[in-house]
Amino acid sequence: MSKFFKKHFFPSEMHDSVYEIEYDKFWMMGIRGLIFDIDNTLATFDVAKPSEKVLALLNNLTEKGFAIAFLSNNSENRVKIFCEGLPYPHLWKAKKPRRGGVNTILHALNLPNDKVVLIGDQIFTDCWVGNRTGIYTVLTKRIADRDEWQVKLKRIPEKIVMKSLRKYNAKN
Repeated sequence: MSKFFKKHFFPSEMHDSVYEIEYDKFWMMGIRGLIFDIDNTLATFDVAKPSEKVLALLNNLTEKGFAIAFLSNNSENRVKIFCEGLPYPHLWKAKKPRRGGVNTILHALNLPNDKVVLIGDQIFTDCWVGNRTGIYTVLTKRIADRDEWQVKLKRIPEKIVMKSLRKYNAKN
């Protein structure tokens, strides 16, 4: 396995869902901000609004003191509808893995990159941009197999990287 893959694509940790992440551990590590991807991390791309379970998670994390933001490559309309009524900064068409969107969200949170975790379901967008900007990354399994067509194309090479990641984790 190349150092390139490990450095750029491997997450800091992996979980089955956002509900299995140990957020208290992050707080103890000095993490104060959480940046969430939306589609297939918090909701499927075809579900307009966050579920009650997602809202309860976000409220709980806010009560613990975390600053929360959303960073999505999806459209303005999709992100605005999902975030309607929520008090969190959000950015659409973030162009992940480009760093500009992450930098915009870090500025909105008023936090440095070493005090933030980026949580998402894709290696080639979420993990890559987080790793490129020095942010601790958490990869979750996607919520559903349903994806938009352009995401389906990224899932093919992602399977190869995931195979390398599983082999690496099995050895260490």
